[in-house]
Amino acid sequence: MKKMDEMELKINQKGIKWSWLFMVLSLVIWGGYNYIKNQEMSLPLILFTLQFLVYFFVTSIAKLKVDDDNGKKQILISLGVFFLLIVFGVILYFTVGRR
Repeated sequence: MKKMDEMELKINQKGIKWSWLFMVLSLVIWGGYNYIKNQEMSLPLILFTLQFLVYFFVTSIAKLKVDDDNGKKQILISLGVFFLLIVFGVILYFTVGRR
């Protein structure tokens, strides 16, 4: 098996980028339509959220491996936001959600 040359690699990366964009937009539109119609989180929105989280953490970990401080900042900020969302969700559940 031969290695990809630079042109093939660039073509494949462009194809992957555009197919990823198409999939993300499709999931957002499909999930948004289902959310408006049924007022509940559907599988497309869950898949979009998980895909975004995987992308975010993979890029942050790759930045950490090359000693980029932005990776540490991104992970710490995202963990802080995640913690705050859980705290506010619990507060809302026990104050507003139990009526």
